Amino acid sequence: MKKPKSQKETGIDQAVDVKARDQFDLEQEILQCWSITDDIKNYVAESAGSEEFLALGQYYERKFNRLWDTFESMVHERKM
Repeated sequence: MKKPKSQKETGIDQAVDVKARDQFDLEQEILQCWSITDDIKNYVAESAGSEEFLALGQYYERKFNRLWDTFESMVHERKM
């Protein structure tokens, strides 16, 4: 399995994330990523073009990378 890109690799500014993340942040990030299924259904219903789907994919890749970074951070800090 391919390791997800870090926030640095995806261009997400880590300076924005100044507080230590905890299990509540992890839970919220999981729920936010879960909304991809609703977004895909909406895109299909609106007959979205391929460029719009590519943009949606990039958006969710960033969200999943942030989720992965939160998980790694919690494991490293022994919060899990």
